[in-house]
Order: sequence, then C-alpha cells, then structure tokens
Amino acid sequence: MRFLDTFALWLGRTAAWCFGAIILVMVYEVVARYGFGAPTAWAHEISVLLAGFAFIFGGAFCMAEGTHMRINFLVEKNPRLERVSHWLSIAAGAIYLSGLAYASWRMAERAIWRFALDGSWMPERTGSTFNSPLPSYLKVMLFLGAVLFLLVLLRRALPQKAR
Repeated sequence: MRFLDTFALWLGRTAAWCFGAIILVMVYEVVARYGFGAPTAWAHEISVLLAGFAFIFGGAFCMAEGTHMRINFLVEKNPRLERVSHWLSIAAGAIYLSGLAYASWRMAERAIWRFALDGSWMPERTGSTFNSPLPSYLKVMLFLGAVLFLLVLLRRALPQKAR
C-alpha cells in the first residue's frame, strides 16, 4: 500500500509542473497573437487540459501527503472528538468519491466509446477550431483521479504501521 501513496505523491508533484507549462503556453500565445498576428488554435485547449490534470490529481496528492484541508474547529475545542471526526471524514469522503467515480465513469464511457456511422472511432470533441478530443480525455482523467483519491482515502482508514 505504500506504493499507492508514493504514486499519488509522484503524480501530484508531476501535475504541479503543469502550471508552469500553462504559463509557457500562454506566453507563447500572447507573443504569437500580438507580436506576429498569428494566434494559435491549440493554446487554450492545451491550457485547459494541463489545468484539469493538475486539479484532478491534486486531491489525491494532498491526501497522501496529509495536507488535505479539514475543518478542525470542533476537534480543537474537544480533543475527544478526534476519532469520531476522523471516521466521519473517511465515511463522507468515501461516499462522495464513490459517487464521483461512478458518475465520471458513466460520463467517460459515453464520451470515449463513440463511433461514426462508418465504424470509425469518434470520441467527444470540443467543437472549436482545434476540435480536440479534450472533453473525453478530461472525463477519463476525472474518473481515474476520483478512484485514486478514493484509494488513498481508504488507505488512511487502515491502521498505520510504526515507522
């Protein structure tokens, strides 16, 4: 199970670099558009893909690192509630992430498994000038991110070995 935490941490650190890549893509777009009068058709969609990747896998990273945001107001007032708070957050998170994984799988399945009348694969597309299959990829990533987050959350429910 340690592999799961390590993988979530590695994926989160990798995803953090997406924000730097977004900056580079947007600088390129601004220079191309206003400096050379040649705007790109792909810069916006690539930025959305990179930001989506980073945000989708950021939750599992924070949970694996132990920095996921929690409201500890009641626990600070009454430390005896810490155990109840822990299990309540695990249960609520598991219910939410299970529902998100199920719903995102349904969306991803409909977006990815689409075929044209001639039988060729035709995943859901943006409909923009670039017309990339970005929506279908983001829906699959949302499913994978929800499953990873759920697994890391459930890992937190297991007893921790002394290090």
